[in-house]
Amino acid sequence: MKISIVLPAYNEAKRLRETVEKVREAAEKTGYDYEIIIAEDGSTDGTDKIAAELSSENSKIVHLHSDERLGRGRALMNAFDKATGDVVVYMDVDLATDLKHLKELVDAIVVDGYDIATGSRLMKESRTDRPAKREIASRGYNFLVRLFLGSKIHDHQCGFKAFRKQVILEIAKYVKDNHWFWDTEVLVLAQKRGYKVKEIPVEWRHGGETKVDFGKDVVYMFSQVLRMWLNERKRSRKYLFLTTVIAVVILTFIAYRAGLQNVYQSLLSINLYYIVASSALYALSYVLRGYRFRYILSKLGYNRSTAFSTAAVSISQTVNVITPVRIGDMARAYVFKRRDVPYSSSIGGIAAERFFDLISVAIIAMVSALIIGSGIREPVYALLFSVLIFTGIFALSRMENIVGKIFRNARKAMGIKESIVVVSLSLLLWFSDIFVCYIIALSFGNPDFVLVALAVALGNIVKALPITPGGIGTYEAALTAILSSGYSTGAAFTIALVDHAVKNVSTMVLGILALASLNLSLREVEG
Repeated sequence: MKISIVLPAYNEAKRLRETVEKVREAAEKTGYDYEIIIAEDGSTDGTDKIAAELSSENSKIVHLHSDERLGRGRALMNAFDKATGDVVVYMDVDLATDLKHLKELVDAIVVDGYDIATGSRLMKESRTDRPAKREIASRGYNFLVRLFLGSKIHDHQCGFKAFRKQVILEIAKYVKDNHWFWDTEVLVLAQKRGYKVKEIPVEWRHGGETKVDFGKDVVYMFSQVLRMWLNERKRSRKYLFLTTVIAVVILTFIAYRAGLQNVYQSLLSINLYYIVASSALYALSYVLRGYRFRYILSKLGYNRSTAFSTAAVSISQTVNVITPVRIGDMARAYVFKRRDVPYSSSIGGIAAERFFDLISVAIIAMVSALIIGSGIREPVYALLFSVLIFTGIFALSRMENIVGKIFRNARKAMGIKESIVVVSLSLLLWFSDIFVCYIIALSFGNPDFVLVALAVALGNIVKALPITPGGIGTYEAALTAILSSGYSTGAAFTIALVDHAVKNVSTMVLGILALASLNLSLREVEG
């Protein structure tokens, strides 16, 4: 069995010779026959001369030169195509990943039968040393890849991977990106085509130097996530139409079960003054949303006004209302990029914000369920309380590898005191969200605040599922199910319907005003 180790090299004259020697020593220890391929890609600093010298000195070292800049993906595929090994491996020249994992990487394919093996800096067993901002950005990016593209991998961009040669040559036929997104696209396509992928926790240290330009390459990678998502799901008028139909079907089904006449009479019972008051409260809550995000960014080193942050959040939430999947976060990052905030920082801040939101909603839901369940006023409460407990335990166990560490890494940049401030702001936001629904429910007498709190908390958790535009239908279904314990089904559905309408309409009005104030178009921030 022979392995081909590819080193993609662009202007690496300073460290190429030392790197090749370390890789040669590590390859010898694996016990496999090997070759080292230096895929030298249009270098201008003399890297080509050093690579040629190394090749002439050792028959196991191969130099592949390109006069033009091929890009990461094309340079790697050119090397893989010419490799003589059954297994092809590549690693970054900075050797950020400890080479002690090389044999484990190759054994995953040769011994364990996997098609692809990739190093991971984001598994619980991994050991990494890099700045908090880069850690947050990486986790935010990988979270989005998992969310949008359905990947099961934790870390897509670690420059330490091995492939069966024939497998990577086959996958490459479908890969469209030739730059930094190449790694991600290969892993996502491999999973979708049924290839076996093993993720290996590694020791990794930040090398200090990087060719990733956070003002250019990072934004490109995030745009590629959207590009791939749009292509795979063919998100178009048909897709939007389909998800809208699903929302209408859900709402129609609930209305039919509640009784159309009952829903109609309940709608007539809604007090218009309560609608105005709840709309005003919800609109004001956006100032708090804007302040919270401004506060998070300030702790990451970027100070922008609360007014601007409020406008950006309004725009992002408007995009979320009209799309089945929450791409509004990307819209917010785009708006902040226009004010010189890097995409990586915005996405990292949003990821931290989402985690704090999740904590807040979970607290409200669990406390509400505890209060209701402990009284056992109705059998359904006790059942709901039990389900929530087990759901919460399961969710927390699943979150550990997805977003659990975002909080800890956000704390590195903000500190415990600042983290408590953000949690407090998040709780205030969610209580304002609850009070909007509570005010609307006043049209039907004195509402049970705890019941409303539980309904809104669970409604927002269900709403996050990317099924319908803005969670329309799924949100109403959740609220109706909970509120029916204290109201007729018709009244419960009406409260849910009006509550969501007030929130969505208020959001879209604020979003349109924010777009106008910043001289932006909806199409621009969506694209």
